[in-house]
Amino acid sequence: MSKTRYSNMDFAACESFYYETVVPTMETDGLDPTAETPTYTWMNRQFPGFVKHLQRRFDLSPGQFYDEIGVPEATTPSGSFDFLSDNTQRAIEAYLDELSTRRGRADATIDTRRSILRRYAKVYTNIHDTKYLLAPLENPDERVAEMDRVAATFDAMDQLDDALTTLASRRKYVQDTRQFYKHLVMFGNAAYNPLADLEIRFGWDTTPSWDNKALDRNAVQQLYAVAADQRDRFIVVACCGWGLRPSEVASLHIRQLNLDPDDDSHPYIEFGDGERKNGPGTVALLAGLETVERRIETLGGPEWSGYLLPSPSAATGHLTAETVRRRFKSVAEAADVTVDGATPTPKTGRRFWYTTYGAAVRRVAERFEDVAAEQGSASAQVVLDNYLSESEARSHRRAEMRETLAGLFVE
Repeated sequence: MSKTRYSNMDFAACESFYYETVVPTMETDGLDPTAETPTYTWMNRQFPGFVKHLQRRFDLSPGQFYDEIGVPEATTPSGSFDFLSDNTQRAIEAYLDELSTRRGRADATIDTRRSILRRYAKVYTNIHDTKYLLAPLENPDERVAEMDRVAATFDAMDQLDDALTTLASRRKYVQDTRQFYKHLVMFGNAAYNPLADLEIRFGWDTTPSWDNKALDRNAVQQLYAVAADQRDRFIVVACCGWGLRPSEVASLHIRQLNLDPDDDSHPYIEFGDGERKNGPGTVALLAGLETVERRIETLGGPEWSGYLLPSPSAATGHLTAETVRRRFKSVAEAADVTVDGATPTPKTGRRFWYTTYGAAVRRVAERFEDVAAEQGSASAQVVLDNYLSESEARSHRRAEMRETLAGLFVE
């Protein structure tokens, strides 16, 4: 489409362009328009003129445009494998069910594994023009050819998917996909695992760097100050002040909140069984209480579903984790904040929380060094572990953390 035709588009025409042109292109590239929106990088690569038109004519980023037109609208269950053959669908669902019921994996882990397998399967079917992923696995003579097909699939994913931008993320995609094939081999549904040694083939077998950068205090304050509306301020608080994952932020419901505990403890979030991938089931709210209280006051009403980030267009009733990521990055771009030269994501906010909490724990331990010396203990940590109850030690840690976060989320 020419620049001239872009420039003539009003907002309704832009919305039509998304459904008539962008959506089919997403499907060709293995994206699911019913469950996700394209990243800025993908959109700018495919339709740079359209991105510029949104910015010039409407002062909208692609993410803001998606919010305006209310996509994605999930008309089919998120993570559906209905583009595959029946036996392939059954094999994947049986594997995911095994992870859930017999291995006790958290719901968040299952969702992540489902998303990775769906992405892999979608790209595989697109580039190899087949929906029968299991057929080549039955014949050992197909091993070399199937290994080539799998490698070609990861080549395509590496080009198309913004999630595969680091060595660690590439290895995770390979490892999680390999586990599915390992399951097939274990139960006699495959003669071999075509992902064996794939990292070596791609040069992804080196040890990834886990020195991930985090936001600092000044950056978090800047994000909160620049957040244009209550929804975005809540997202910043939930990611940076509470250390939640995007999926946890997106689906947070008022029934999980206890803002006025009877036992005079800190307000907290209570996650049910299977709702957290790992980490404690209770998260103390040591900062940002005014933000969440204002959010509840604004949303409260007879029609409110109880979700802190409701979405009437979504089948779940709340925003998606991808929308939370997009909103967070949009605030970071507006605040001109970067981490190691890149636009920060909710993960960098979560790392800020853990980095800050770790420093608070060390400071608490330092305060007990004199006691440790008097007791003849090797370290203050011994005193904390052996002479204080868990509730007392936790109270010290939370008090230190609350003091550290004080004044961080002030309008």
